[in-house]
Amino acid sequence: MFVLYDSTVVMMMMMKSIILGTFLLFVLCGAVSGLGSVVVKGYEYITYLHYNWLEAQQYCRTNYGNGDLATIYTQSDVDDLNLEDYRAWTGLHKPSDKDEFSWVHGDSPYRNWAHDQPQVQEGSDYCAVVHYGCHCFYSELCNRRAYFICSKWHDDHTGDFIPQSKTWEEAVDYCDHMPGYHNMPFFTSSNDIDSAFRPQDFQVWTGLYRHGGTWKWSKGFSEYRNWSPSHPQNNGDCVSISSLGKQMSVQDCSSQCPFICSHDNLVLVKENKTWEEALEHCRALGNHDLISVQPGSDLDFIMRRVMEADTEKVWTGLRFLAGQWLWVNQADMSYSGLPDCPLEWQHCGALSKDDGENIKIRECSERRNFLCYKI
Repeated sequence: MFVLYDSTVVMMMMMKSIILGTFLLFVLCGAVSGLGSVVVKGYEYITYLHYNWLEAQQYCRTNYGNGDLATIYTQSDVDDLNLEDYRAWTGLHKPSDKDEFSWVHGDSPYRNWAHDQPQVQEGSDYCAVVHYGCHCFYSELCNRRAYFICSKWHDDHTGDFIPQSKTWEEAVDYCDHMPGYHNMPFFTSSNDIDSAFRPQDFQVWTGLYRHGGTWKWSKGFSEYRNWSPSHPQNNGDCVSISSLGKQMSVQDCSSQCPFICSHDNLVLVKENKTWEEALEHCRALGNHDLISVQPGSDLDFIMRRVMEADTEKVWTGLRFLAGQWLWVNQADMSYSGLPDCPLEWQHCGALSKDDGENIKIRECSERRNFLCYKI
């Protein structure tokens, strides 16, 4: 049996096919991420700078894409952090009017400069720090801040680690006037360095702070707390973590400490847009797309960002097209239970604050916040 169509019907069917194909091509044109996870995240421990809390926050935001002072989500995050590294002033320095480094107290030819060190410029005072990781010397401007070593009265070659952040001159003054010490050490061998530089416990800034009596993170949402005994106290509003014990304590926000930056490739857009507008917005950012989601730890991380949204549900890159559910980046479809024949217009997927396990199917014309990710 043959069915005859007039030319108008045929033309309409062809136009519909072309439109669908064009739309499908538009939706899937960002398919570059391939299979698996699209989430990229990490921590950076900044040991060579000692900043107050606000300065550390600004540094993280300026120097890392989508970065901020660290948000800690789980004990596993903490366990993966290696915070043992530090730098400490020694008695080795080079005033701007001198050509060579010399010891402020005593004399020794011993130098254990790191590769490409020392690096100095004319007109500035430089002093040497020892890097705990390699037990080698680095040149630093003397007005920077670091921890330091003070010599005891009975031994000029070793000393005690002082976990206070000071400029080199402040450190020299401290060692010269603090009872029990008499100067900064000069080292004569690697044995001296090994004796003076051991694992030490000191404070490192995190992104947790107190605002109006409520604890908040500089970025993100997390209920993680691991307070040291007697904390939190009211002696400050910013929170650090100890380098060895990895317990949290409250500090004055003006204190100078090394710090941890966290960064990821997720961008929560708190603008209410339809699904297609959200897709266009993400791609207009350049090298971004609507998020695809896989069950597991990545979903847990994504849901923490969803909890910051202004809408109860947040658009993802899930779309029903040509009779099947697709991620716009063509990632694997790991979700089961999605309807084979969804109701008309309910062809778009969202994550909901009240159910972090399942994708919610919604009308694509609804206006919601959305999550982009950098490819």
